[in-house]
Formats: sequence, structure tokens, C-alpha cells
Amino acid sequence: MKKFTLLLLALFVMSLFSSCEEDIEKRQVTFTATMPADDLSSSRPGSIINGAPSPDGYNLDAQWKSGDKIQIFVRQDGKVYQLESPAVISSISSDDKTCSFMVTLPKSVNRDKDYDIIGVTGVEAQIDGENVVALCTMKRVDTERFNEILPMWFIAKKGSTQAKFRHLCAYEVLSVNNVSDASITFKHSGFQVLSRWYIYSASILLSDGSIAGEQDVKNDAESDEITIPAGGTGTIVSWYIPITIIADVTIDNAKLKAVVNGKNVTTIDAMISYKTQARGNAYYMEVTWDGLTLNFSNEFCPDGNHPHMIDLDLPSGTKWACCNVGANSPAECGDYFAWGETTPKTYYAKNNYKWYSGGDDHKITKYCSNSEYGVVDNIVGLELEDDAAYVNWGPEWRTPGTAAINELLENCTTKWTKVNGMFGLVFKSNTNNGAIFFPAVGWYTNKGLQEFETAGTYWSRYNPYTSAPNWAYIMGFGVGNFGEMDWLSLSALNRYCGCAIRPVYVGEE
Repeated sequence: MKKFTLLLLALFVMSLFSSCEEDIEKRQVTFTATMPADDLSSSRPGSIINGAPSPDGYNLDAQWKSGDKIQIFVRQDGKVYQLESPAVISSISSDDKTCSFMVTLPKSVNRDKDYDIIGVTGVEAQIDGENVVALCTMKRVDTERFNEILPMWFIAKKGSTQAKFRHLCAYEVLSVNNVSDASITFKHSGFQVLSRWYIYSASILLSDGSIAGEQDVKNDAESDEITIPAGGTGTIVSWYIPITIIADVTIDNAKLKAVVNGKNVTTIDAMISYKTQARGNAYYMEVTWDGLTLNFSNEFCPDGNHPHMIDLDLPSGTKWACCNVGANSPAECGDYFAWGETTPKTYYAKNNYKWYSGGDDHKITKYCSNSEYGVVDNIVGLELEDDAAYVNWGPEWRTPGTAAINELLENCTTKWTKVNGMFGLVFKSNTNNGAIFFPAVGWYTNKGLQEFETAGTYWSRYNPYTSAPNWAYIMGFGVGNFGEMDWLSLSALNRYCGCAIRPVYVGEE
């Protein structure tokens, strides 16, 4: 009887074990993991951080390697569960772009209902309410190879076995040349500096005349700062989240700081906005530290004596200014003007617009061609005393007309980019090397500054609307969330709004 009881107990345990194995198998999902595509021709590439240092790329290839791990989270009915152990990849393809890994769903997940599987690799992550937060401030998942895994993530729905990874971050590549007689330290609040992403020159001439070898100036891979000695050069790669919340995966914002003698240096921020950075894109900039400021390279002007006349080899021979009225360089916004006013304001509204009587845009006192809107004078182009370019810069300059704007649009290629910390649109001549940069200045209304760093509005000198003379022409452009141009055209805006002015050169009167 005792033996029979033991046999029954053994059979019961075996059945439990067998059912447990069956349950685990039912909860297992095997994924095919794919790296972001490296398609440089795409307007929204998965990654353009391959290749030699250039304005468009840097050698940071996204590839799977043996030992890579993926933190797994499962979300269902407003609850998020984290698997105790990261998934380990296997079956890596010959091009290192695909692999496989297996996820075992928690017992608490109802497999008959919808759920999401969220995977994060390259950085630590944790649960925050119904979201998954990736933490740049923590060490990489695999501490032995943390400097080779790029921060990436994926979300898969129930029934899917494809894990198409996407970059979490945009990358900023700074090639720094320290020409001063003192060292400069870069601190980053959001990630641990990766030693292989920071490269000194083979030998460095120090201020005392001695030469330091590369082995003498390497930085600790565990450090959150990098110091470049006097006369030193180096390349720093830092990452930033382009959008605060991306499909339920968030990441702590990060920002690079320049520090001298323990104090923050007043500089033009290399990255100001996270909104328009494309995930996976690398933005390459050359920077010189002269002991006072970080000077970012500028391809648009021959020297610092602005404004310049920029020859774009346009059919009419028109030359455009290198910067906006009120700006001291191409990347500065300059002043904002209501149409037909010559001084900037702190507030832009109908009730303080010069040519609206009593703040009524149907009581126009000048530049009106429709009696329903005010006193008709049939003046459609700015007179000199009302042209901010003429008044502020002198008789050689004018606010451009619609013909000049159309000529610019028709004879140049455009590219959304960043110059000296400012987003905007580059117009490059189709026939010579001339280029001008229009910062994304946004525009002012009575509600304040609108779409700064995602759109640009530049006044024309005309308001040819006989049906609506309270509007005037602008050259406008805007960009979407992933750095794609949404619009670029000659359009219109209410005259009381505050816009930038980019003059054209007309010569001496």
C-alpha cells in the first residue's frame, strides 16, 4: 500500500511537471529581431550613423553581437509586467542585422486577450505607471560590452513574431579642437561616456611644449565627463531623445554641458530642441574652443562681419543676405516685425498694429485695396519708410518681393539641418556653391511665439490680396516630427503677426 501511494504521488508530481512544461511552452513566443535599416536614400532612414565623419554620418554601426540582451516588458489591461531576466539573442545572421530571441509570458498575462510586448536594449529600463522608461543615467545592460550596444526598442502586438527595432535616440557628434591654453571638460547628464566614441589624436602638443601620447589622455569608460587638454582634439558622441514620449517608451532627457574650472561655460547649445531630431540620425559638427566660447563651424559666410551678400547664381542676379534683420550670424533669429512696421515688439496683436485703427483689421489705414477693409489707397508693396530692411540696414537692402522668393524656391535645393545649435532650412544653389540658412524662427501672434524651431516665416514686401488686404505674403516652411519637410511655399499671414525678414541686396540708390 505504501509503495502504491508513493507511485501515485510520483505520477502526480510528474503530471504537474508535465503540465507545467506544457504551460511554459504555451507561454513562449520566439521573435525574429531586425535592426533599423541603414538606408541613406530614405527621407526617414532607420540609421544614418554609418560611414566616415561627415555632415550626414558617423561610424556607429547598429549590429547584433553574441551576448546582446533585451529587457522585456508585457503590458495588458493597464498593467505592465517586467520579466525577471533579459532575453538573450541567438541565431545571428551573417550580416549581423537579424537574430532571434524567446520571451516567456508571465502567468498573470491572459493569452486570450490583447497584450503588448515591449523590448528595450542598450540601456536599462523600468516600469513607470503604464509606460516603460529607458534610463540613460544607468549602465548598459551588458556591462562588459555596454559601449557597443545602441539604445533601441520595439513594441509587438499579440500574435506578432517580428521585433523590428527602432532607435531610441538621435546622436550628436562633436569634433572638438581645443586651441586655448587651458583644458575644457564636457559633462553629460544623461549617459556614461563611451571611451571608444571619444578619440584623441595620436599625439597632443601640450601648452608647456611637451607631447602627450594617446595612452596618457584616455578617459575612464565609467565616467560621465571628458576633459580635452590644451591643444588637444577629440570626437564626442552623445545621444538625445528626439521626442519626449515615443509610443509609450520614454527616456530621460540628456544635455551636453561645457565646463571650465568647474563652472558652466556660456555657449550656443549644440542641441536645443528634441522635437525635430530623427531617431538614429547623427548630427556632425566641428567645434573650436578658444578659451571663451565654443565656436561651431559655419559654411555660409567668409567671416564674422555680417551681413554678407550671398551669390546663389540666380537668373536675376539677386543676392540674398546671409542673416536676418537684427541677427549677428546666420543661425540667429534676429528681430520679429509686424508687416509694414520697422521696429520689433514684445507683443504682437491687432490692437497694437500700426495700420489697424482701433485694433480692427477691417479698418486698415494704409496698404488697402478693398473698401470693406478700410481706406483704399491701392498700395500693395511696402514703401521705403515702412520697409524694416531699408530702415534698419540702409538703402542697399530691401524686404524681398514675391518674384525673388519664387526664384529662390525654383533655383535651390533645400535641406532641413542644424547650424550653431539652431534648426532651420538651408537653400543651396543648383548651379554654384552658394548657400544660405533660414533659421526656423516660428512666428508671433497674440498668443506668443508659435512653432519655434519647427517652422519659419519670412515676410515678403507685398500684400496683393484685394479680397483680404489684412494679409500679406510670406515665405514659409515647416517640418514634421521626424525631420521631414511638411511644407515650403509662398503663403500668407495676418499682417499684425511677428515674422522675420531676410533682405535682398539692391545696391546703392
